[in-house]
Amino acid sequence: GEEIELGIAKKEGKVGMVRRNGGPLAAQLAVLAVVVIVMVNVGPVRGDSYLHMFRGSNNRLDEANRDRANGNRLFDSQNNNRGGYNVGSNWYYAGERAYIEWTNQHGSGNNANTESDIIMQYMCDQNARDGTTTQRIPATAEADLDFEYGRHESFAWYDACTRRERNKGLFTASQNLQGDTAIYTRQNPNGNRNGLECPEERDYYPY
Repeated sequence: GEEIELGIAKKEGKVGMVRRNGGPLAAQLAVLAVVVIVMVNVGPVRGDSYLHMFRGSNNRLDEANRDRANGNRLFDSQNNNRGGYNVGSNWYYAGERAYIEWTNQHGSGNNANTESDIIMQYMCDQNARDGTTTQRIPATAEADLDFEYGRHESFAWYDACTRRERNKGLFTASQNLQGDTAIYTRQNPNGNRNGLECPEERDYYPY
């Protein structure tokens, strides 16, 4: 796996710890997604991937069974319902070295027609959180600060996505996109919402 060195969390001159899952900490490391982009001929295809360390949620929260309760709670993983880890208390000390481990389901190996790129995205945001419900966050400014709901991107980010004209030079194959803003893509032709992520940013990298 890849190795990263965690930064120092500071608040009022004090050195603190960084934790993956929620909490009133000076800094919060929220691993949003590991996106596998599989290049087959000329068309990019997102493949299934599962993040093990740091523990990837696959949209799980605290489900008691094997299936996640809501596949569009925070983001569109495009993975199966069975996969991911429930929220736990993982603590990492400032300066500690941590390894990143994941599983690729598609698109790797000694095949001349296949190329895999592993794109790792993370964010530090005081409002990034797991939430306490498996319900999807409402697309409102009020819900943006309601800690009942899990939240990655902000409402302002998603709202701008719904207003921005989509890039009509992007590959859409035979899909009939139902709108002209950035929430409509080849993999999201109906403009479905997953958390507050922007589908065009999710489906086309770099954005």
